[in-house]
Amino acid sequence: MTVHAEFEHDVQAVYKALTTPEFLVERSLALREVCTECDVVENKECTTINAVREVRRTMPGVLAKLFDPVNVMDMTEEWQPDGEGWRGDWTMKFRGQTVTILGSFELAPTSDGCRYSVSHKARAKIPFVGNQVERYILGQTIKGANDELEYLRGYLG
Repeated sequence: MTVHAEFEHDVQAVYKALTTPEFLVERSLALREVCTECDVVENKECTTINAVREVRRTMPGVLAKLFDPVNVMDMTEEWQPDGEGWRGDWTMKFRGQTVTILGSFELAPTSDGCRYSVSHKARAKIPFVGNQVERYILGQTIKGANDELEYLRGYLG
């Protein structure tokens, strides 16, 4: 599933926010994550973001029996220049679980500013309930992506 957001700001302004550790931590805490640590490494070929995010979620039904409500996730984003914009891949792995979320993203100029698109795919290697876990996690991830993009919109003004 892909989430899209249009911004009235240029690619560079959106890229700068999405690759600044202080902004990423501030956003995560504002969206009620328990804790977030973030490191950004830039070089000529790519920008790499490594983050550790701790979140609290109320799990439905059978999932509450399988998962702790507090989860720690290791997230990596690889941003690469693409013409006048950026594109890349990201992964998020849940510590102590066989659950991974991954996808790709693109930040491209438009006539009015820029467009950010991010795709999401969940993988849960859990017998009998893997598909249910994937659907739940994907729903939570899409909601979180939309919340993060709305926060970014407010931040950029």
